[in-house]
Amino acid sequence: MIDTIAPHIQGPGDYELEVVGEANYQEGLSRLCGGRTKNGHFKEVTATLTHEDDNPYDSKAIRVEIENVTVGYLNREDARIYRHQLKKRGYPRLTVTCDAMIRGGWKRGFFDKGDFGVVLDLPIERI
Repeated sequence: MIDTIAPHIQGPGDYELEVVGEANYQEGLSRLCGGRTKNGHFKEVTATLTHEDDNPYDSKAIRVEIENVTVGYLNREDARIYRHQLKKRGYPRLTVTCDAMIRGGWKRGFFDKGDFGVVLDLPIERI
């Protein structure tokens, strides 16, 4: 069996594309970062974007994974734009990777705690 490597899409370096749904994946994000710290995290990682046509909430969903851990999704509009851009280039079902950053995850006391979030360095061309 031959493993295929997903192509890497290089972004502009701005990490502006927000992932949604991370609130549901805080435990996995915490494991990926080694837990919460006083100052939180700005951890650069590689994300994998996968088509999730069988998603019960959105048949056009794009799942975002880091190290095989689901960390969220592209929002509905961005998922459709992303799919359209892949289709326009002749790769309608392509799984790709891109640079990403896990940020947040601080704990400075009982009431001072920040959730983890994920942003992508992915060149989504708005229509």
